[in-house]
Order: sequence, then structure tokens, then C-alpha cells
Amino acid sequence: MSIWHQRWDENRIGFHRLEANPTLTDHWSKLGLESTTNVLVPLCGKTLDIHWLAQQGHPVTGIEFVEKAVAQFFQDWSKTPIRQTTGSGEKYSAEQIDIYQADFFNVKPDEAPFSAWYDRAALVALPPSLRPEYVEQLLVLTTPDAKGLMVTFDYPKNEMQGPPFALSDKDVEEFFGHSFEIERLQFIDLTEEEDRELSRCSLSVFMLTRSL
Repeated sequence: MSIWHQRWDENRIGFHRLEANPTLTDHWSKLGLESTTNVLVPLCGKTLDIHWLAQQGHPVTGIEFVEKAVAQFFQDWSKTPIRQTTGSGEKYSAEQIDIYQADFFNVKPDEAPFSAWYDRAALVALPPSLRPEYVEQLLVLTTPDAKGLMVTFDYPKNEMQGPPFALSDKDVEEFFGHSFEIERLQFIDLTEEEDRELSRCSLSVFMLTRSL
């Protein structure tokens, strides 16, 4: 995971958007959640998606292990957060947003278990070897009826070394099929749009509903 510390240190964060992601704003309502539902955002960086979720009324809890990303989130927001040391790591809070600067695989936020989560680029940021551990931790942190919105990126795995790491439909079924109902909400062919030498690439948006 040192690659992400390096990218933040070198300010190579082209993945960061200056507005809420359309995959979130277009599809979030399909989860049918109450506005008071606390939402988990794993590996959140300093995404503005957190603000969008908060604007919908949700208390939001992000988890990010790069301290610089957490600091920049609140700097960009012009907020001085309340900082607490917890058993899970450093917790930064302002208004209805909490961000834990911690290892996602070990953290147990005070707000858990969550009834909803949003994964815009968390799982595809992780090496494939960590995927089973990610799903297991997600099950620990969410309620038995939790719903999530997950955005994936797919391409021939032999054509590019991530991140982002390719996550195929088969992978989604393999890692989530035993514990979640899976529904694809959107498929976007990015082959002609992406500035990469890939024979194909695509983005998919999935709604995941826990089934056990």
C-alpha cells in the first residue's frame, strides 16, 4: 500500500475529482435509503462525494490510511476538525462527517455497523490478493440488510498493471455473490475515451444488497 503514500506525497492524485461523481449522484437514490442512514466510505481520500452524501442528510464516516489525504480534505473544506485518538486510529470530525485515519482492514469505527456504504474506487485500488480480506471486513462493518453502491473498472488484466486494478464481472460474482445480491445499474464502455493503450476498458456501477 506504500504506492498510495507515494502518490499523495508526489501529488499524483489525478483520480481526485473536483465535483461529486456522476455515478454517485445518478444512482444513489436507487438504494432507497433514509436520509439519516449513516454511510461508510472506505479508502475515501479527500473525495467530494462525502460532501454530496452529507448534503443529502446522511452522517458520513470515511476511512483513509494516508494522513495527508485526511488533512487536505478538511483544509479544502476550510474546517478545523475535532481530533480524537481511538482504538481504531485517529478520528477527525466536523459537522456530520467523521474520517478515520486508519488501516481499513483493522478499523472498527464507533459508528459501525453501517446500513449503507459507497465504494467509488476502493476495491479497484487494492491488489487482488487483498480482495477477500476487503469483503470480509465489509461484512464486519455493515448490518445484515446493508446496501452499497460500488463502481468498478475492467480491462484485460495482462494489458496494464494497476492501480486501478481490473475487476471483472466474474470477480464481482466471486467475491460478493455468496453474501450479496448483485444488480448492475450502469455499464459504460470507456475504450475510446480512456487515454490508455488497452484493447478494451469499461466502468460498471453495481448495487449490492447483503443477503446474509
